[in-house]
Amino acid sequence: MKRLIKQIMSIAIIAAISPAFAQSPPEAASTVGATYVEPSATKPIKPADKIDNLFARNMEQPYVLQRLTDRSYFFQRFFYSTTFYVGDEGVLLFDAPEGRGAQILQAIREVTPLPVTTVVYSHFHVDHIGDAQFWVDQAQESGGLRIVSSKETADKMAFMNSQLPKPTRVLSGLKNEFKFEDLTLEMHRFAKPAHTDDHSVWLLKEQKVAHSPDLLNPDQLPMLGFAVSDTAVYHQANLEEVMALDWTYFVGGHGNIGYREDFEFQLAFLEDLREATLKARQEEAFAGHMTPDENNHAAFARSQRDAIIMRVTEELRPKYGKMYGYDASMPYNVELAIRLVGSYY
Repeated sequence: MKRLIKQIMSIAIIAAISPAFAQSPPEAASTVGATYVEPSATKPIKPADKIDNLFARNMEQPYVLQRLTDRSYFFQRFFYSTTFYVGDEGVLLFDAPEGRGAQILQAIREVTPLPVTTVVYSHFHVDHIGDAQFWVDQAQESGGLRIVSSKETADKMAFMNSQLPKPTRVLSGLKNEFKFEDLTLEMHRFAKPAHTDDHSVWLLKEQKVAHSPDLLNPDQLPMLGFAVSDTAVYHQANLEEVMALDWTYFVGGHGNIGYREDFEFQLAFLEDLREATLKARQEEAFAGHMTPDENNHAAFARSQRDAIIMRVTEELRPKYGKMYGYDASMPYNVELAIRLVGSYY
C-alpha cells in the first residue's frame, strides 16, 4: 500500500509540474559541445553521444532509460542516475537511489524479467542507497540479495549506526574485485577521497563502464560545492585516477552519460576556479574587511568570503555563465575553492 501511495504521489507531482514545462527555459549550454540523441532502451548509445533534453525529461517523464552496451543500462529519475547490468541469471544494480526503487524496477522490467540479485553500494550517502530495503524485499522470492561495498563503506555504516541493510560482502584494499556471473567488477578506492571518505569508482571491466556517483555530473558544472563534497583538496587527483582506468562510459549519479571529455572539462574548470579564487582572495585582503562595528572576527571572514564569491562568480561568468546551474552552484563551488587556496597554496 505504501509503495502504491508513493507511485500515485509521483504521478501527481509529474502532472502538477508538466503544464509549466512549456514555459521552461531552453536546456543549458553543453559543457563539451555534445551531440544529443533521443534515449533508447534497445539501441546502445554511440560513444560521445548524450541524451537530449535531459532536464525536460526529468521533469516530464517517470524515468529515462538508455542502453549503454549489450548488457548495461543507464537509468535516471528526478535527476538521480544509476547503472544496472543484465546477466543470464540475475541483475546487478549499482546503488539504490532514495525514493526511486519502484521506477528502477519498472525500467528493469522493460528489458528483462530477471530479479535483482546483487546491489553495490558506491558510498554511504543515503540519497544514493536509501532504497536498499526495497531491493532486499524484492529479492526474498529469488533467494535473497547480495550487497557489496568497500570495507570503508561498511565500517562507516557501522560507526554511524546506519539502519540501512548491511553489506553482505566487503571488499578491502585500494583495489579489489568480485565476479557477477561472467562480469568482472573492479573496485578502485580513491587514495585520498574528496567527496566522502569512503568514495570509490566501480568498473564493469568487460563492459567498459565506470560508475562513481558524485565525482562529477557529466555535461554540467559542479553542483553545490562539487556535489556536496567534503573537500575539493583531492578532487583533481580523484579525476585523474579515474581517467587512468580503461572505460568508455561513465555514470556519475547525476547529469548525463559521461565520457573522457567531461573529465577534461572538469579539470579545466577546476583550474580556472582555483586561479580566479586565488586572485580574488589577494584582492579582498582580510584586513580590508575589519570594522569596529562588529564584536567578532567571524563577521570579517564572512564579509571577505562573500566578496570573493561575488568576484569569482563574475570573473568566470563570460566563459561558464550559460552552463547548467551556474548561479545556483557557484557560491558553494567557490566556498570550497576558498578553503583550498586559503589552506594549501
